[in-house]
Amino acid sequence: MAAATGHVVSTVSNALAGKRHVNEETRRQVLEAAERLGYRPSGVARSLRLRLSSTVGVLVPDVSNPAIPEFLRGIDDVAVREGYTILLCNTDEVLERQVSQMQTLLDRRVDGMVLISQHCDAPEVRKILDGETPFVLIQRRSARFRDDYVGSDNLQGMRDSVSYLAGLGHRRIALVTGPVSSSTATERMEAFEGAVQELGCARDPQLIFRGDYTVQSGYEAMHYFGAMDERPTAVIASNDVCALGVQDAASELGLSIPRDLSLLGCDDIDLSRLRRIDLSTLHLPKREMGATAMQLLLRRIQSNRPPTAREVIIPTELVLRGSCASIA
Repeated sequence: MAAATGHVVSTVSNALAGKRHVNEETRRQVLEAAERLGYRPSGVARSLRLRLSSTVGVLVPDVSNPAIPEFLRGIDDVAVREGYTILLCNTDEVLERQVSQMQTLLDRRVDGMVLISQHCDAPEVRKILDGETPFVLIQRRSARFRDDYVGSDNLQGMRDSVSYLAGLGHRRIALVTGPVSSSTATERMEAFEGAVQELGCARDPQLIFRGDYTVQSGYEAMHYFGAMDERPTAVIASNDVCALGVQDAASELGLSIPRDLSLLGCDDIDLSRLRRIDLSTLHLPKREMGATAMQLLLRRIQSNRPPTAREVIIPTELVLRGSCASIA
């Protein structure tokens, strides 16, 4: 390139990098020569020069969960725009596997990590997080440390869900929670308990079933609720995948949704819109959350001084379809 343009290597490099001190005529000559020669800058050389790999690791709890791709789309939107590559790791909610995957990412010298619904307080995880590699948490935050975090408004979202069902006349409203290790699940459960008390609904501990965001937990929860002498008239599921399990078990029990049972999910995955499912749910702007997390991570990667940790809470919105009805 230097020979083709008649400029020294440093000038060519600065022009290709978009440095402001290169005059416009020189920049034009360099870019025209690059296009004519089919020149493509070496990412490896750039990484060596800047001591960055231009890669970020993303850890997800279950890559088969239909909610995950939207988070990834948001992360990827920003990553591609900024010249970063994503390395995806699936942890299956297993602590040992998460630690192993995180160590592998560090061995590959990623510039940072995005942790979607991962363990973040376990000592072996914290030892890695407290190192030099920047990270951002999505949808599960630490109970003891202040980290960069992006999450949905779990408190308002759950209150909106309970309020909507109460407005339809439901008083025995059940909840299928997420895993106990999840801060999001804990926040939603606490908001649920507060909302049913405030709105005059039944405060029965048996109406809370500890689940784990899976179809199976929703299925088991509905059979548990169905065996009660006074079963709930409405169920709020921790996510839409769990709601599908509730829906399946309700069908086995001969219960029609929404005639016999109203059902609300959370996430607003694409499957929820299908006519046969038609699930009312709490919409989480997952793509926006992923993009916001990636922006926070780049802010930390590119900062000369460690910035103050930020928490970004993004509002949710009820999406009403055909799975809820007024109580008879």
